[in-house]
Amino acid sequence: MKTVKKMAAIILVGAMALSIAACKKSTKKVSADDFKKACENAGLTVEEGEDEEGLKESFKATNEDATIEVDYLVADSTDEAKEGFEYFTSSVESLKALGAEVSTSNTKIEASMEDIMYMYVVRVDDTIITVSGAGEDQVKTVKDIVKDLGI
Repeated sequence: MKTVKKMAAIILVGAMALSIAACKKSTKKVSADDFKKACENAGLTVEEGEDEEGLKESFKATNEDATIEVDYLVADSTDEAKEGFEYFTSSVESLKALGAEVSTSNTKIEASMEDIMYMYVVRVDDTIITVSGAGEDQVKTVKDIVKDLGI
């Protein structure tokens, strides 16, 4: 009987591990062209970023009144992208203090205050994408951009 219970426990643990692995949604890496297309489709103006130390490539997309900002940053290395992402993770604490709902993981940050503000940051390998908007219409637009990018 003890053997049957042990086998059942092992099978149950294995099934749980497989179900957790199957449910984990991985984030796909977004190309610069896909980033530009999604932002332009949302009515944003996309500009190439200035040369900055530690970045291979960068783009910034904004609307006319700068209430939406979307950044695409490709770091020189995955380690540098991790460091950059850690900066965003530490800075989101100030949003919590203001009453924002904040969710963080090793590769994603999401912060929102109802329809007042929305921010989403994701890191995939050497790439970081930040999306933020302030105002009811802008919050809807930035959530649509996140969805279009598949992040």
